[in-house]
Amino acid sequence: MIVLDARTATPHYPGVGRYTRELARALAPVTELALIVNPLQSGLERELWSLPARRVSVPHAPRSVAQQWALPSRLRGLNALVYHSPFYLMPYMPGLPTVVTAFDLIPLHPASGTPRSQQTAYALAHRLAFMSARRIVTLSDASRQAFIERFGLRDERIVTVAPGLTSRFAPPEPEDLRNARQKLNLPGQYLLSVGINKPHKNLVALVQAYARLPVDAPPLLICGPQDSRYLEVRAAAAQLGSRVRLLGRVPDDLLPALYGGAHWYVHPALAEGFGFPVLEAMGCGAPVVCSDIPVLREVTQNGAVYFDPNDSEAMAATLRQVLDDTPLRQAVAERGLKRARYFTWDRAAERMLNLYAQVCAP
Repeated sequence: MIVLDARTATPHYPGVGRYTRELARALAPVTELALIVNPLQSGLERELWSLPARRVSVPHAPRSVAQQWALPSRLRGLNALVYHSPFYLMPYMPGLPTVVTAFDLIPLHPASGTPRSQQTAYALAHRLAFMSARRIVTLSDASRQAFIERFGLRDERIVTVAPGLTSRFAPPEPEDLRNARQKLNLPGQYLLSVGINKPHKNLVALVQAYARLPVDAPPLLICGPQDSRYLEVRAAAAQLGSRVRLLGRVPDDLLPALYGGAHWYVHPALAEGFGFPVLEAMGCGAPVVCSDIPVLREVTQNGAVYFDPNDSEAMAATLRQVLDDTPLRQAVAERGLKRARYFTWDRAAERMLNLYAQVCAP
């Protein structure tokens, strides 16, 4: 039996939660699976209840100190082969072979704005998780190399298992486009960027670059949750009036059409662990123009146009170059769609099962 810790499959952990849910869906049909769930939580975790998997209740959140003894106690009674934590806050003496997924080092990035005390706690928690795990999984080779360098890990202890692209992220049907346009009041053409307003997403620089474009350029729509600690994006957007719209969170059922209707999808991040929005945009048929950083080069390969995210003037120049280039737009969209089809959860599940077998080997 494989035990997957699904306590992060809640709205509080949007990226980790999505990864956990999709991995659980991919693993459940092909192996004996148990899911650790928190009965005190509700929401997206309940989507997993229909899976052919055993559910094991542990009424403690990943950030709870009590999980350090409560979860190992439950694991001992399961006769499991492997425990897989998709989050670095986990029991550090789980009592059986362990795999942990490490997503990124963004809080340690200079642009993150993370206080030093939190950086120290973040690094310490990762170090404890890595000491507990027989294998560490990252989502990209770029992130794998970053973790090796930051924590001095041996190459054989950390592997890349690329995630899949959820099937709903596909070129939208005309009816879905019309529905999204009506519900979100979308203009005929628009540039789109998806991401939280945290500093490493570099959205202020994007707005500044957009301000250098002709006034008749398609409006810029920015979609994603808003962290009230960071008001700079809203202030920058306010200076451009209706040319820039902050959509906030968009319902999941409208997101593929929002991607698919974009004239260009723009991703200006300074750091990413993988870059799910870029993959989702490519999967929905949107042409992508994004930061020239190793992880996005890895994800997109030749399926995007690139700019220097540290230079808003260079970003603006690239946007001016691509805006009215219809042949380039079509070619980039086609290459991106082809690249996106490589990422499947079935392939990810197969690689994870091979990794679990290695972890269990004497």
